[in-house]
Amino acid sequence: MKSGTTISMALFLTAGVLLSVACKQRLTAAETKAQLTNAMTKHLEQKQKENPTHASFKVLDVEWFAERNYYKCRFTVNMTLPNGRDTTGIMNERISKDFSTFDVPIDPGR
Repeated sequence: MKSGTTISMALFLTAGVLLSVACKQRLTAAETKAQLTNAMTKHLEQKQKENPTHASFKVLDVEWFAERNYYKCRFTVNMTLPNGRDTTGIMNERISKDFSTFDVPIDPGR
């Protein structure tokens, strides 16, 4: 009877681990906003390295809508030039749900 209990415990633990790994954690609105802001900041920093203008960028706000495979985002971004001049503008992006890919193609079936 001990081997049956051991097998049951092993199956229970395996199922628990699989469920905890397989289930995606849903982010709160504040967490999503923070992740999108962080992803856009990193994206702007990377683009600046490719085309150095010595401008600094700061993401002030983000509005988003969650699609099936990506977030459709509208960022308010402040850009400051080395001479102190600055401007604030709007940037639109589609960002993957894992926050790693920008300009995600729109689903062809939609």
